[in-house]
Amino acid sequence: MTRDPGLPSFSIIIPTYQRRDMVCEAVGALCRLDYAGAIELVVVVDGSTDDTAAALRRIETPFPCTIIEQPNGGLAQARNAGAARASGEILFFLDDDMICRPDIVAEHARSYAEGADAVVGEIPLEASSPRGFLTEGIALWAERSAKAARALDKLTPFNVFGGQISIRRSVFDAIGGFDPDYTAGGKYGKEDADIAVKLLARYDVRHNSRAVSMHRYIVEPREYLRRGYELGRADVRFAQRHLGHAREIFEISLASHPATRWIFRPLARVPGLHRLLATVAASMAELVLRSPWRSSRTFGRLFFACRMVGYWAGVAASGGVPDRQSALVLCYHAIADHAEDPVLSCFSVPRARFEAHLASLVRRGFVFISADDLLAAREGRIGLPRRAVLLTFDDCYADLLDVACEILRPRGIPALAFAVTGMASYTNEWDQPHGAHRHRLLDWAQLRELAALGVELGCHSRSHRSMPLLDPAALEAETRGAADDFERHGLPRPRTFCYPFGQHDARVRDAVAAAGYRAAFGLKDCRVEAHSPLFDLPRIEINATDGPWRFAFKTQMPRLATFLRVAAWRDRIRRELCALWPASGGHAT
Repeated sequence: MTRDPGLPSFSIIIPTYQRRDMVCEAVGALCRLDYAGAIELVVVVDGSTDDTAAALRRIETPFPCTIIEQPNGGLAQARNAGAARASGEILFFLDDDMICRPDIVAEHARSYAEGADAVVGEIPLEASSPRGFLTEGIALWAERSAKAARALDKLTPFNVFGGQISIRRSVFDAIGGFDPDYTAGGKYGKEDADIAVKLLARYDVRHNSRAVSMHRYIVEPREYLRRGYELGRADVRFAQRHLGHAREIFEISLASHPATRWIFRPLARVPGLHRLLATVAASMAELVLRSPWRSSRTFGRLFFACRMVGYWAGVAASGGVPDRQSALVLCYHAIADHAEDPVLSCFSVPRARFEAHLASLVRRGFVFISADDLLAAREGRIGLPRRAVLLTFDDCYADLLDVACEILRPRGIPALAFAVTGMASYTNEWDQPHGAHRHRLLDWAQLRELAALGVELGCHSRSHRSMPLLDPAALEAETRGAADDFERHGLPRPRTFCYPFGQHDARVRDAVAAAGYRAAFGLKDCRVEAHSPLFDLPRIEINATDGPWRFAFKTQMPRLATFLRVAAWRDRIRRELCALWPASGGHAT
């Protein structure tokens, strides 16, 4: 066939694991494609031990075919590996159980000609799939999903399925591909919804009802039930990373249905019960599917009920539904070793200790949230994970840029940093009269870099003075004027404010609110709760003396931190003296 250079080139990527015969049939269907543009096929054999690669090499394809063999890395990682080897303008991801119609690539190409950045098609059940209650249930789900997608003006993350999706190569690279954490180590589910969130936020994603791949459903009952449990765990991972979609994703599994609230979720909390139910249901299903009653609706309902118990057991095992309005907010300053500084020594946390703090939080099941998540939860728009934590950094010392680039961003940790806007020298001028060494702050260009790394910027006043001592004009300058500084230097107007030294009163809080901020942070050893005042949100101050046990106490039982601050008592007294007699000295927080 003569290739039309005016049509986009497609790289079809199929990951496969232990499905030699199925993937060979899927590739055979692709050999009948009717498309005038360039096509290549990349099959990633993800740790299979059934001679899949050898069988695939025996198939003669009318287009170039690359076969990658690798240790088992999971579905998302295999897709990324295929994309890394692909050369087409469009990356077309197919599951290994999809039997495509000859015109499927042409249909995807038509959507791209109309302006799409990503395209999803329809995946109805293939007629030769094994008959029975399981496949009939899958067929009904596929029909409902397709009908819902056709009715939407804009797709949701839950109308986008990785079994058949194509993405422009440039777009795929820009969003970083599939997140391998969702499917690594035998985990299952939601890597497609995760990438859909990123796509839908910035790009044109379209549903093409004429792009059809028939789904040959060959999953056995035992594996289907195992996937139900893993899907519950995946939904929690997804919800924790995309809190704005949390309620929607659990409603897909009927979270508010009476049967869920009064039967499935209580049963899921009984230790080991979901495994027993899965074992019994799978054994019975294997018998039923070989009998004349293989399409029994009664048994089907019982089977899917057992699957729901397994799903909610997976949810419970991963931390539960994010439905809290409580969060821990931690306050850091410099992430560096300033042990020789007479003022900053207590308030600078060495980098190794900071990383140990992060590891401690992860090990104990804390979930990092953004300032946007915190505000949305405080306003009742979303729920938070059971152990939610927000990292904040006061003053924006120069070390923060490296910390964001080398520690926070690689770990996917959001943060909130408060900048002092009026320091002409870009140093800690407020501390130097009291004996502090000169330490660099981020300048405006570096603050823009910090924002580009995903750290939200808040305001820490213009000159870092004790605000209760200021007259109305000075308060105006330190609040509204500081926010104006952000806009003047090409940054978004800040939504949040942080009181210097943690000091404020009703007059200061009113000034901050009048300046247009949505919330403000002080210092107090407790969590942010639903009733916490928006302009006095508490934060727990983290010091250089917070070793493993002290940090664990501060973050596990925050109110005990008041009694653990032995090393900070001297500075606390100094801060109080500063409020009374500013010339006596004090340190900024």
